[in-house]
Amino acid sequence: MAISITQFASDSNLLNTPLWDKQSEILEEFWAGNYAIAVWALGRRSGKTLMSAIVATYCATMLADEYKRHLRPGEKFYIISVANTIDQAKIALQGVKDLINGSPILKPLIVRETTDTLELRNGAVFRALTASSRSGRGMACPLLIFDELAHAVDTEAGNAAGSSLYQALSPSVAQFGKIGKILLLSSPWIQSGIFWDLYKQAASGNFAHMQVVQAPTWEVNTTISAEFLEQEKARDPELFKVEYGAQFTGNIAAFIDNQLVDAAINSDRGLLPPLNKFNGTYYLALDPAKGGRDAYTACIVHYDGELVVVDQFHQFAPTWGDGKKTQVAVSLVEDWILEQHKAYGFASVVLDQYNSSSTIQRLSGRVKIRELTWTASSKTEAYSKLRELFNGGSIELYPHPKANGQIKNLTVTYRPNGTWGVSGGTGAAVDDYPSALAGAVLMATNRINKQQIIPAKSYRTW
Repeated sequence: MAISITQFASDSNLLNTPLWDKQSEILEEFWAGNYAIAVWALGRRSGKTLMSAIVATYCATMLADEYKRHLRPGEKFYIISVANTIDQAKIALQGVKDLINGSPILKPLIVRETTDTLELRNGAVFRALTASSRSGRGMACPLLIFDELAHAVDTEAGNAAGSSLYQALSPSVAQFGKIGKILLLSSPWIQSGIFWDLYKQAASGNFAHMQVVQAPTWEVNTTISAEFLEQEKARDPELFKVEYGAQFTGNIAAFIDNQLVDAAINSDRGLLPPLNKFNGTYYLALDPAKGGRDAYTACIVHYDGELVVVDQFHQFAPTWGDGKKTQVAVSLVEDWILEQHKAYGFASVVLDQYNSSSTIQRLSGRVKIRELTWTASSKTEAYSKLRELFNGGSIELYPHPKANGQIKNLTVTYRPNGTWGVSGGTGAAVDDYPSALAGAVLMATNRINKQQIIPAKSYRTW
């Protein structure tokens, strides 16, 4: 081959894009080893999109004549990049467009550009597809790139979507024999799904046609600062291992390390009385019981400098029911809120959307009260902040066996699409205290930072 891929990337008349040492090493190994499949598990900000764009451009231009030997006269060949969303797909294609448009030698090859294609005079067509698309079937495709395959899902198939997509499109390279290649690149996620399965196969060493690379961000991107990495690690050590450390994780893990919960407990105090100097800076959040099975809980917090102090947890006692399904009298809850407001002077009171609309309406003229709609987005934000506080030693609890026990029992489930959910387990009354605490933390933090709580409605009328 006349020119190597790293020379192709760095040549000022071609791509004029010098690579980091580790990037060059990965790309050179891919071509020198004549691999048919490459599995790159790389940390965030490792330049994965750029690397895939360089591979795509190299194949479309330097290998075009070799590909044409496997085509009918006049037949086009397709370089397909598959991403999880349309925006991500366009970013991947834009990377190729930018490289070619910036090259004095390659730019004249462009025949046509659209939002999802780029066509060259030599018969190469770059095509961007989303993970839910099946339109790539049947194309003559010497190079197939899967971007962030570890996170590939669709609405119906869940984690199986990545597998079904791979099975549907991978035969497209077969007609090109040994020069047909599949590139799978992603930041790792959970230990399941097609990316994990292919990673295990490649890492086993039993498949000579498969290249495997696993590298943390700082090993690839030497320009990233140690300070930035330390900040990210302090915010969420477990997520840091996955996103930047390039480590696969189990589906379920403890949400907050029990030692961090113990370290946050101030054993020398109990409930804190309201203090005048904090009047107007206290926040109350309530987690109403749903259907009589859960506990109706409340949590009061305030900021003391950078420290979030939990002043008190409270659980409302059921007052009526048939013994099997008891209920809390809403009027007693409302009386308690007003009584506490007189003492603490709440900056705000927040209730979630369950069983609380009547209370919100009745108290809206007397207390600044807000409704927090728990969605995947707002819950993730609230619990992310809660975990960040524990990780940073910036929250103070007091001895409350039930509340602290529920916090310790929280688990996080990592989903194949890159999201995660928090749960206290199965059954009733397993995470009522943490839910109230997360709501209070979200309200207090957003108000301190002068951010709009998401999504919430204000009912203050005075």
